[in-house]
Amino acid sequence: MSVLEIICYLGIATFTIALTIALSLAIRSQDPGTRALLADMVFYCMLGIYLIWTLTHPVSIAYEVALLASIMGALTTVSLARILSKGRR
Repeated sequence: MSVLEIICYLGIATFTIALTIALSLAIRSQDPGTRALLADMVFYCMLGIYLIWTLTHPVSIAYEVALLASIMGALTTVSLARILSKGRR
């Protein structure tokens, strides 16, 4: 096992812990803004786990997934703003 693989596994473990905490907070939260924010955190944790995993496994679509996720990230920011403003423009 190389040093890169050890670092990747530690990163995946860290993202997994953050993902678990965010999911538990999203389930317990009653505020829609908090839930939307934690849903973004879960999305980016899953993306981070995938991108770290691609460092040690050969895949052909790693960059496309990152690009699509960045576009989706902008949409989730707009949806969070709509939730916080209660739909007002």
